Amino acid sequence: MQEIQSLIPPLPDAVPSSADLPEDFTDFEVRTYNEHEGKLTGYLCSKCRNKGYIAFRKENEMMLRECDCMKIRRAMEVIDESGLEQQLKKCTFESFETSEPWQKQLKSFAEEFARSDADGFFMGGQTGCGKTHLCTAIVGKMIKRGMSVRYFVWRDDSPVLKALVNDPEYLHLMQTYKQTDCLYIDDLFKQVEIRDADIRLAFELIDYRCRNQKKTLISTELTEEALIRTDEALAGRIFQMAKGFRLTIPKDRRKNYRLR
Repeated sequence: MQEIQSLIPPLPDAVPSSADLPEDFTDFEVRTYNEHEGKLTGYLCSKCRNKGYIAFRKENEMMLRECDCMKIRRAMEVIDESGLEQQLKKCTFESFETSEPWQKQLKSFAEEFARSDADGFFMGGQTGCGKTHLCTAIVGKMIKRGMSVRYFVWRDDSPVLKALVNDPEYLHLMQTYKQTDCLYIDDLFKQVEIRDADIRLAFELIDYRCRNQKKTLISTELTEEALIRTDEALAGRIFQMAKGFRLTIPKDRRKNYRLR
């Protein structure tokens, strides 16, 4: 946690002298700051009382450290900026339909990952069967666990990065995707033709996160076999990262709920 020198927080109108206090003045400052209600909105935090920082004593000075809730707040800001806030509210485990046995299996599989400390999650295969819904539900759980989260919608975000590959902005954008606590790559290789530039981009991102044990979710219409045919090295990284959380839904148009 980063430590910063604090400005003296607003104190009550009648501040007792140090002689009248059962504690010294630094302890009084710390206690007063921590009991004060802040003005941050969007998430209720009982630790910092919605201030974003918690006071503590270091030698004879009051210092501030960032509260754990700030990770959640920043993740919520990213989600809000991406326009996915409503999708997070709509796509929960509770709202996922489980009228068929295979749907119950998918939900149970995703819920197990959400409870675990595993690094990777892969769900491929049949379109329209709820892969994005369940991955989004997992993302919601990760935010509640205090993780920073980024969405990577392949069809929208990969063209931007490929266009910037020789620009300094490329490194900045890639770092945000590489370093975030939890990354969700939605609809990997959702395009007409998969080119070498697409494979290089996917490999750079996924290889980094695999080597650094960063939590990564991947949904795609490709099966595991199709991924291997596309690029064996990339498929190997994905399978290594996902380990016990790999699932491919066989092609079956009856499972495409968008056609109903």
